[in-house]
Amino acid sequence: MANVKPKNKRLLEEFQAKLVLLKGKKISQQEILDKCIEFSEHHLKEFVNEKIDTPKLTPERKERIISNSIEVPIYYTDKTDDEIIYGI
Repeated sequence: MANVKPKNKRLLEEFQAKLVLLKGKKISQQEILDKCIEFSEHHLKEFVNEKIDTPKLTPERKERIISNSIEVPIYYTDKTDDEIIYGI
């Protein structure tokens, strides 16, 4: 699972507590996040319209990313990355 910012972790815990009061049973944080993702998928237009802060890709940042990349030979030209990594 991805890392949750401390502020959002607190909000998630508060949300979980509210759900316990409303539903009468504890719902795991993983279940809550899964449901949030499903809900967002069904309400994509509204979700996209929410203000989501994303870092800007400045020319300097782009150059830093490129300078940190490395060239490696391709060993398996007949397999996809997923096939190699996950054995699919």
